[in-house]
Amino acid sequence: MTRKIASLAAASAIVLASIASTAAWAVPTQEPMPQGPDAGTLADMQSQCDAIAASYDTANGDVWTGEVVLGGATLVSGPTETGPRTIDESSIELIGPYVPATSEIRGDPFRIGGSVNLFGDQWSTAGYWPDHSYNYTADFESTFRYDFSCNINFEKYYPAEVIHHRAVGVYVFNDDGTGNDEDAVRANCEQYTDNGQPWWGDPYRPSPENPRCKFEGTPAYDEIIDEHFDPPVLFATVAGTPIDQVQTDNLPGFEAHGGRIDVTGEFHIGQVVVCISPSSGNKKGNPGEWRQQNDYTGDKCTTDWFKVAPWGAGTESSNGTYISVPNYSL
Repeated sequence: MTRKIASLAAASAIVLASIASTAAWAVPTQEPMPQGPDAGTLADMQSQCDAIAASYDTANGDVWTGEVVLGGATLVSGPTETGPRTIDESSIELIGPYVPATSEIRGDPFRIGGSVNLFGDQWSTAGYWPDHSYNYTADFESTFRYDFSCNINFEKYYPAEVIHHRAVGVYVFNDDGTGNDEDAVRANCEQYTDNGQPWWGDPYRPSPENPRCKFEGTPAYDEIIDEHFDPPVLFATVAGTPIDQVQTDNLPGFEAHGGRIDVTGEFHIGQVVVCISPSSGNKKGNPGEWRQQNDYTGDKCTTDWFKVAPWGAGTESSNGTYISVPNYSL
């Protein structure tokens, strides 16, 4: 038998027995959702990707990097209740039968239908219910497994270099005022050509001391190219080893067996027999005597009262055989 606690709330003060934070029958009524990898899990994933990228490195200056690519999440354990419960008291259902710690009969006995016995209203002011159920919220712990992969990117390295550009130009006659035969000298200057000689591009030939020919054009220079890398390109995608992560969620739950629950206050147990009519034979009691039971201590277990007792159910027209009621006549 179950009874909503709301039906007793007006008449009884409900006292909850101690409730374990994790009961065998408790289950969450909502599945946890993955919260996503936290900073620690992401760091572990990145460490794996870094290690995979490092395995490609040949120490030639090329740069290998690993980039985490998140996959799916799978629930591998839980949810397991870990935290204290917040009980929704409006949801409590008492599971009976009610067991009174105290009981009493209130009011005068009454008749029911064709019964030869008298009945009374039995009340209790304290007792307990053997079990109860309720809704609640609590912390639940779950473990999700996160899949991921690593994009391995490659950047080709180019070391710094110096490119030497040789002088580009011609040697022409240098009129130095020495009176040299210009035509002869000019013809000689034209003989100077770039055949790989180290002096090519010097300002004067054959020497600074004898500058018959001077150089016109672009002097030799060195072009310096700094070290650099190609833009990164995807080299491979490698699966990582999944990582388990524990998370805590505050979830709704249902407790089917919360255990005994004590109650104090007014509780109507029901209508019970309080006066048993005398037996017509010798099997029970003494003929001609009424017997009290179920905590009734009044003085109305008599035939006189039986004749005038109010009706709890039924009427005088209810069929009945009253041969065991002494001196009874309608």
